[in-house]
Amino acid sequence: MNKLLLNNTILLLLLSAASRGLANDDLIDRWASAAGGRDKVAAIKTLYREAELEFGAYKGTIKVWHTADGKYRKDEKIGDLSTVEIFDGAKGTLKEGDGAAREMTSAELGISKAKRFANANAMFFAFFPERRHGSVSIEPGDTIVLKPEGGVEWRIGLDPQTSLPKTMVHKEGDRTITVTFDSYETIDGIKFEKEIHRSAGGPAGAVIRFTKTVINPPTDAELFAIKQ
Repeated sequence: MNKLLLNNTILLLLLSAASRGLANDDLIDRWASAAGGRDKVAAIKTLYREAELEFGAYKGTIKVWHTADGKYRKDEKIGDLSTVEIFDGAKGTLKEGDGAAREMTSAELGISKAKRFANANAMFFAFFPERRHGSVSIEPGDTIVLKPEGGVEWRIGLDPQTSLPKTMVHKEGDRTITVTFDSYETIDGIKFEKEIHRSAGGPAGAVIRFTKTVINPPTDAELFAIKQ
């Protein structure tokens, strides 16, 4: 009798795990389909994007390059301030204004290991388990949790109507950063965010409007070279 009960318990656990796995796949499949399909996303090797940035009374620009294998470079200017952030997949540097480039701290590096999958780039992590270095899990409310190895968690809330990300939440130190996706556009058959709002919980927040997106542009490897 005990053996039968044990076997039944094991069977229920296996069925429950399989059911959760199917639910996970179904939610990510819905997202992949809404974004344009895995095949189209799989063909992306590099993305180049330009955006206008507003933070209160200040305005600026962003230029960012991302690769499907997790490298990125971001050139940001707002007011009189400028930063260049480079992550080569393992190490990172920051250059502020006319100052010398410096190596990222361990805390900054952890955030950068997550930032490489920010916004639309989360597709590279979520859609392709064979490329992934980290974990993906599902929580109630159509929430997908991405955890890159060595990085912070991204909590992605999918819009139940469109199956596209509505919010992405992560922590930077003791701050909770919430990005809300206001609108989307279609580039070469793939859905990309057009306007996002970024908040750290205070009264002030940033608005980012993407003005240019190029898929697989010619890219010099020097863009992602660590500069000391």
